[in-house]
Amino acid sequence: MVAKVKETVKLFLPPVLSKLFARNSFSKSFTGNYSSWDEALAHSTGYDSPEILNTVTQALLKVKRGQAEYERDSVLFDSIEYSWPLLSGLMLAAAQNYGKLSVVDVGGSLGSSFFQNRKFLAYLKSVRWSVVEQKHFVEAGKAHFENSRLRFYSSLMECV
Repeated sequence: MVAKVKETVKLFLPPVLSKLFARNSFSKSFTGNYSSWDEALAHSTGYDSPEILNTVTQALLKVKRGQAEYERDSVLFDSIEYSWPLLSGLMLAAAQNYGKLSVVDVGGSLGSSFFQNRKFLAYLKSVRWSVVEQKHFVEAGKAHFENSRLRFYSSLMECV
């Protein structure tokens, strides 16, 4: 029964979390009797794990260097899987604003969607892609990926 539950849970996890779960990094996250949320949190790991940040950073650095075409949840791809509804919405917004596009990407990792769509964004007059993320992702984003079009912020207020 427990094995079936674990397999079902893994189907719904993003690939990066599924990989970590397979290494038993999250086994404590799913079991235990805790008297409070804080106690359970102290005995678990999650998206704020340094291991997740490192895995995502290494994958996206390969995309940045041209060693991979695309990254999603730390998984590398040889070809980009575009979200055509998203991309058409971005291009429509830019067209309505004379080639200028400003995006606030809340929970945008290290700019995965920016890198996914960069070939199309390159034709726009002006792009400001602002990622709002956890502090450690922001620090990594600023150190490795930030440029004149892609910026990282720890809060919406900081972004504005």
